[in-house]
Amino acid sequence: MGFVILGLVGLLGLLTALPIIETDTWWVRLWDYPRLQIAALIALALIGLVIVRPGNGRTFRIAIGVGIASLAWQLWQVAPYVPGWPKEVAAARNCPPDRSVTMLNANVLLTNRNFEALPKLIAERDPDLVLLLEPGPEWARQLGPVSARFPFRIGAPIPNTYGMILLSKLPLEGAKMRDRLQPHVPSVKAGIRLRSGDVVDFYGLHPEPPYPADDSGERDAELVRVGKEIRAAARAAIVMGDLNDVAWSHTSRLFRRVAGMRDPRVGRGPYPTFPASLPLLAWPLDHIFVTPHFRLVSIDRLPDIGSDHRPMLFGLCLVSSPDRQLNGKAVPAEVREDAKDEIEEGAEERAEENHG
Repeated sequence: MGFVILGLVGLLGLLTALPIIETDTWWVRLWDYPRLQIAALIALALIGLVIVRPGNGRTFRIAIGVGIASLAWQLWQVAPYVPGWPKEVAAARNCPPDRSVTMLNANVLLTNRNFEALPKLIAERDPDLVLLLEPGPEWARQLGPVSARFPFRIGAPIPNTYGMILLSKLPLEGAKMRDRLQPHVPSVKAGIRLRSGDVVDFYGLHPEPPYPADDSGERDAELVRVGKEIRAAARAAIVMGDLNDVAWSHTSRLFRRVAGMRDPRVGRGPYPTFPASLPLLAWPLDHIFVTPHFRLVSIDRLPDIGSDHRPMLFGLCLVSSPDRQLNGKAVPAEVREDAKDEIEEGAEERAEENHG
């Protein structure tokens, strides 16, 4: 038993250290996701070490040191998503109805055949805008009655797990679907005209995740490109979707620094959404990021709809003129260089796939 615990501490220490490496390799980036779960395992392993005290004194002290250092690092990475941490997005109080917007994000799962749960949820929550991810042609047909309640729509319901549909009660201006980096992996950009008449920029994203034979370079490059676009526009903006990344990863943090955006979950909780059937093993893949023009009215993780993701509902309040430059100071040189590297690596990965 003692050697098993020592081996577990060593393995968990290795899995803690791997994501520090600056690489897009999928099996390295994979360990960005389960930081909370790894931290829990490390804590249990440390308790086991103290009880069993395996090996000689030196081995025991090294194992304890590795365990404590690994646990501290994992907790530091996720600490901003623990309630009590200073909030990045302040709470809105008494938001004027004409400056508020509610947005539902739902990865429906292409193979999900529970076509009743989501329409029922939409009817109950009555959001202003719905972003659907992974809808194929069958989902588009089944959602016809629901879609009719949203007069402004744009979508690409393709059967490859990267379909996307945007439904809105608020007018959409200049809405367009585009494959930013990879063919048949669409994203949406649109201006949303609030009831006040203000127009804010909206970006709906669902990049590919890292998985065997496909590293994270293209996903990372897409996020950074969107961040640069938001920074250049210097307007009120919202990014929402299944980013196939966790909020505490290097890429997500880089995106936020490049764009000048904030995460309303900071100081409130991680709100894990995937996998829906295993809440103790879940991590947050479904996100919303906002520029400093907004405050948070509400944030809710919604009931299971038969998908592998839980839907999320966000309420936002526009508190500044959308044309006011609030993204902060100029991007530091080291952040610009890091962003440039991510974009170049994504382009290289795309080129390799095209020639493969």
